[in-house]
Amino acid sequence: EIGVRLVGSEMCIRDSICILCLSLSGCDYLDTEPGDAISSDRFWETSNAAALEQYCNLYYPKLIKGHGDPLSWNIGNMIMQEYQSDNLLAAGASSITFGQNTVMTSSADWDWSTVRGCNAFLENYEKSPVSDIDKKKFAGEILFFKAFDYFNKVCLFGEVPWYDSTLNKDNPELYKGRDSRDLVMTNILATINKAIEFLPRKTKVYRVSRDAALLLKARICLYEGTWRRYRNVEGDVKFLEEAYKASGELMGYGYELYKASGTDDSYFDLFIQDNYNDNSEVILSREYDPALNMGHNVPNSIPNSEQGMSRDCFEEYLCANTGKPISLCGCHNPNMGYNAEMKNRDGRLLQTVCLPESGSKYARFLYRTAGGMLKGGAPNIFSILPNSDTRTFYAASCTGYSVCKFYKASEHYVGNHKGGIDAPVMRYAEALLIRAEAGAELGKDPELDKTINQLRARVGFTFKLEADPIADPDLIAKYPNVKGDNANLIREIRRERRIELFAEGYRWDDVCRWNVGEVVFNRVRRGAKMDPNLYSADEIKTIKDQVGFDADGFITPYAKRVTYSMNFTAKNYLYNIPLDEISLNPNLLPQNPGWK
Repeated sequence: EIGVRLVGSEMCIRDSICILCLSLSGCDYLDTEPGDAISSDRFWETSNAAALEQYCNLYYPKLIKGHGDPLSWNIGNMIMQEYQSDNLLAAGASSITFGQNTVMTSSADWDWSTVRGCNAFLENYEKSPVSDIDKKKFAGEILFFKAFDYFNKVCLFGEVPWYDSTLNKDNPELYKGRDSRDLVMTNILATINKAIEFLPRKTKVYRVSRDAALLLKARICLYEGTWRRYRNVEGDVKFLEEAYKASGELMGYGYELYKASGTDDSYFDLFIQDNYNDNSEVILSREYDPALNMGHNVPNSIPNSEQGMSRDCFEEYLCANTGKPISLCGCHNPNMGYNAEMKNRDGRLLQTVCLPESGSKYARFLYRTAGGMLKGGAPNIFSILPNSDTRTFYAASCTGYSVCKFYKASEHYVGNHKGGIDAPVMRYAEALLIRAEAGAELGKDPELDKTINQLRARVGFTFKLEADPIADPDLIAKYPNVKGDNANLIREIRRERRIELFAEGYRWDDVCRWNVGEVVFNRVRRGAKMDPNLYSADEIKTIKDQVGFDADGFITPYAKRVTYSMNFTAKNYLYNIPLDEISLNPNLLPQNPGWK
């Protein structure tokens, strides 16, 4: 069942049949074939604009996932996608980033209903009696979704079959082999270009627009350009040029970073808004509304979820006193305690992770007044430590760093599925990061004062990124294969991307396209060094015994709780082609490298 709210028309889609019958002009059309099974000209020849819109609506929840389907019990797709990375650690280790995922027999990701449905629309929409403007608008949405779905498939499986038409069960093309990556990516680029041509500028933030299509194009081309560059495959420059151009065009559309709450709060507040129609930064959102039984469970899930920022990610936030990495600045070290080490850093840190300091607004949900007393403190590691009348924990974490991004206090404790914050699935900050990275990779102007330094300025970080930044040995170790004379600049832009887009689901794709998974994902996952000012000696001993510390005293969340070891290899950049699909169609062979 599909659930998505469209505020403008207040239409709630429940299944694909509704898409075709709700807005038709007579009851005799109720036997119309559903969804991607449409073959009758009668539907298309009588479809008004509302019918075409509802057809498009089917693909929003499939591809614009945001915080997940309404009434779900999980913490939301954006956050959960980040578990498949080295940024945000969950209670259990990611088998994929550990290189321990096994051969798949079947996979929901190898599903072609979206492609078929999009092709059915594109073959027939011109039969509709609506205006050419409406036809192009909705065809543009469908082209956007087709490009998006194919891009997701390429990221997961590499080469896939390209289909430009609907096929019946007897068509031999159903059993074609996989097309070359070059052909598929060329067709994806042509498809998203057509979407940009057809779509109007953004009017409502929850509907696909030319603006969103431009950002999707920039995202796709940056991915493909760097994927090729760091695997020595031809065509990298072409795609990087397209990414640079598309993001630059979008920068001329009048968007601005959201700064309404000031440097201390704007980044945090950006992610807890109920409606993004008037937000200067958000290009596309997914909407939720508990009043319409369309709420999510994100605010309830965040405090008590045993997730946590990794120490590796924590260390990338620069020192606000010197502008240098904390390994070089001399201002910060793990022995100074949680609170001191969190302060005087890039302002995005305290707007992403809770500060365990009573009375601080950055403490978020770590403290609470109960019985006239302020109780709480640092998070409970894996929820192992017992609560008592004198010792109370209001949050959990597997690393000691409790994440507060997407947490809205007014939606906490009010019941399940009462989360109403919308999901900013596409925002202007990504366009700035793409412009900077593509420019640096090409040796062109990354426009640092218009891109990276704008992101820093939003949170009051006064040190600008310059064209020739200081070398950070930690970044060199993580990204040893960076090419060009400006390698340190490229690495610093990668740092900014990791920080700015934390917990929004980008990190896995970034590590894969940069071809550094064997380095990054095989590093030992660590959390904080437990602070004796925040935890008692007995509590620290309990965590050491039941969870584990490394030789330097940092929490190792998986050392005693995960039985398998890290073994990410080149094969893990792609999933295997599901075995059931190969049984149906042996032409899909050869299998992806390493997946015998």
